[in-house]
Amino acid sequence: MKKLQKLLKINLSIAIFLVNSLAIANIANAEKTDDKESLDEKKYSFRPVLSGSVLYQIQTDRIIGSNNKNVSRNNGFIYIEPNFGLHFDENWSVKTQWRLQDNSTLTTRDKENPERYRTFFSNNRDFSLNKTGLLIEELKLFYENEDMKFTLGKFDPSFGTAHRKSKRIGVFASQFAEDYNLREKLGANITALLEGSQISFSSFFTDSTDLSKSAINDRGRQSKSNGLSSDTGSFSSYSILMEGENFLTIDNWFYNIGYRSMGVDYSGHKRETGYVLGSEYLYKIGKETSLIPFVEIVRIQNFSGESGRVSNYATIAAIGKYSSWTASASFMIRNIDRSKTTISNPIKSITDKQIQFSIGYKFTDNLTLDVSRAEINENYSKGGIFGANLNYLYKF
Repeated sequence: MKKLQKLLKINLSIAIFLVNSLAIANIANAEKTDDKESLDEKKYSFRPVLSGSVLYQIQTDRIIGSNNKNVSRNNGFIYIEPNFGLHFDENWSVKTQWRLQDNSTLTTRDKENPERYRTFFSNNRDFSLNKTGLLIEELKLFYENEDMKFTLGKFDPSFGTAHRKSKRIGVFASQFAEDYNLREKLGANITALLEGSQISFSSFFTDSTDLSKSAINDRGRQSKSNGLSSDTGSFSSYSILMEGENFLTIDNWFYNIGYRSMGVDYSGHKRETGYVLGSEYLYKIGKETSLIPFVEIVRIQNFSGESGRVSNYATIAAIGKYSSWTASASFMIRNIDRSKTTISNPIKSITDKQIQFSIGYKFTDNLTLDVSRAEINENYSKGGIFGANLNYLYKF
């Protein structure tokens, strides 16, 4: 019996020794594994990763009862907007946005009317694909962390929000508000991320390099001698925008406030300044029902650098949503006042208007259809217009 107890003690001691040895070995192996995994994670985090999205839009519209007898009745175009990002780690990336669009219908290079992103009543309305151009809208180095964002390169500075397609204020509203959107600039932007809001500051000048050309149908290089504002080749232009939510501590009240100042480098022209104030409120009626009143006011002095040229914009809309359905009514006005300009014999004042009623349906989170009926006054032409656009957003 004593021999058995002694033998058990020896075996127990050996077992304890083996268990302790295995535990030490496991800990060492675990530490090595953790080190290896952390190295793998670190290596992976610095491996470039491609992400992005592509917006496909097909739009068609028809003029109904216009007083302009020369205007083409039917119009249609394809708009494709690829956004790509090459991420080097969780902070640094290179981002680019392209636009495949109709250069005759969607443009900002009309020297007489640089405000008009789209001309609704024109002889260029048709379905011709040979006027389509591929533009490099943005090509920028991008940095982001929890507190700020930084951009360097070609980009679109922030000014106003009514032009954003995500608003879905019918088919034509964003094409009206796109007039005052700042696009295709070379420079830098820094954005401070605050609780529930952000403040963005941009310094820039208009891109007149080879990046301002377009492929397929070349629209040509942006001219340096047209005298338009921010066409200076130096960082003499800037914009500031603050946007956020829960304004005055009221839930679902969104706002944006902005200012821009754009230099000129042309005899007889003057620095352009502009202000924007926007607000919208998400009023929830039920679980799937909501109403969004929206308003945005813009005033720009010396628009395009022309001394004395003043442009005023107002967008007022009510957007109702139920389940996958969207309905909206909107009114937009654009007044171009040249009564105090130094240019000889200009058209003194023009007021363009748009009244629009729309209905839309979201088939999936990525596929939407909007149909609109609008009455538009533009540059002394007026008429009804009926249009539809189909949008598909592919993400990867």
